[in-house]
Amino acid sequence: LVALCVLAMVFLRGRHLSFTERAMQWPDAIGLGVFTAGGTSVALSMHAEPVIAVIMGTITAVFGGVLRDVVVNEIPRAFNDHQPYTVLSFAGGWIVVLGAWAHWGQLLSVLICSAVIVALRVLALLFSWRLPTWRV
Repeated sequence: LVALCVLAMVFLRGRHLSFTERAMQWPDAIGLGVFTAGGTSVALSMHAEPVIAVIMGTITAVFGGVLRDVVVNEIPRAFNDHQPYTVLSFAGGWIVVLGAWAHWGQLLSVLICSAVIVALRVLALLFSWRLPTWRV
């Protein structure tokens, strides 16, 4: 019981725990892929132009993560960590457009898009890929 109370105090008092933050990156990568593919696919099914559909899928995925960070009172990672997050979402959304153009079927194009985005995001996390930063 004492150990449980100490553990609870650590979680309540500690602002960030390294293993918790790292553990949240993997489901976030899956969410980025799934919501990009889903948002793009829904926009295409409503007869949006391809570029609009990709932008809608990107907004769906990226701002889901932004909303999550705002709810827990943190600066959104998409705005400050310089990792390829939005870029991967935007590029991956074009796979759904390609799948619609090539008549792959909605499910197959969504699955391929999700898998590619998740794989690239995992590689970005493993190899610490960074985008160029602005000089101030």
